[in-house]
Amino acid sequence: MKGNGLNFKNLLLVKPKREKVEESPEIKKWVDRFREEREFDGIKESTIRSDILRLRVFLDFVYNRLNKTPETMTNADFVRFFNYLEKERKVSRSSQDKYFKLLKVFYRLMRLNNFREFAEESKERRRFSKFEVKHYDAIDANALNLILEKMMESNSRMSIRNCLIVRLLWDTGARISEVLNLKYKDCDFDEGTFRITNTKTHEERVVVCSSDTLEALRWYVQFNPRQNSDDYIFQTPKGERVSKDTIYKVFKRAVDELKKEGKIPKNKRIVLHSLRHGRAVDLLDKGVPIDIVKEYLGHRSLDTTLYYSHSKERALKMLKTIKKLL
Repeated sequence: MKGNGLNFKNLLLVKPKREKVEESPEIKKWVDRFREEREFDGIKESTIRSDILRLRVFLDFVYNRLNKTPETMTNADFVRFFNYLEKERKVSRSSQDKYFKLLKVFYRLMRLNNFREFAEESKERRRFSKFEVKHYDAIDANALNLILEKMMESNSRMSIRNCLIVRLLWDTGARISEVLNLKYKDCDFDEGTFRITNTKTHEERVVVCSSDTLEALRWYVQFNPRQNSDDYIFQTPKGERVSKDTIYKVFKRAVDELKKEGKIPKNKRIVLHSLRHGRAVDLLDKGVPIDIVKEYLGHRSLDTTLYYSHSKERALKMLKTIKKLL
């Protein structure tokens, strides 16, 4: 409908209005820093604009609702923010996914670590469908032995080193970065205990290994090129720290070969982190109290450990036990 050159349809239809966020100097500082980093990364301007719109909503909530700053936000505060998006702003689930992705990028670019716990919990509890971690299966002792035997087919010092790393991952339930960062000063080769210092939670913890692993470790470390207190216990031939990619690749190669041989089911997703998953399930199955498992594995939240306690692997074992009782 037009009249006198005016488009009445455009004038009369109610248009959605964007809620304008009042931008304080503090908010502007964060927005400008974010834009600068994204432009440096070569991100498209349209993407940057969309991200900044969401970032302003977040920063407005942080400063004006919580009277906090991005670096002082806690896990509970992030939960409040996403509840605010859903209940007050009526933001769809798919749009919440975009906020989640934005905040992961924002906190990484700003070199802040306090979003990490919320992000980890969200993945493990499957809060955001588009950002769920791909399912992987826990590993058990039988599958681990198959993998170690496959890795040991090449009887070189590097193969022994790689097998030791995998076995220590299983014994300790540690993350790959934590094991590769172990230095001589962190290790008690008499007692078989290891002080984990470079952790995701920034809290030190002590883990142990089996007597067999300890015996192999004692033999291995005596041939390291560098053996000072600040040197890594797992080294390249040049005495440098072993990279995560190296271990990922050799582990994957062994699993892939075992699948081809039919020794591991092809539908099983076995990855390096399956060792940590498997250790959690194994300890819980053996009756270790859940709070002890939490501390041993270095979980920040008990919810993370509870996730393993409800795992499908434990559920399947319980079904088999119940079946025997019927």
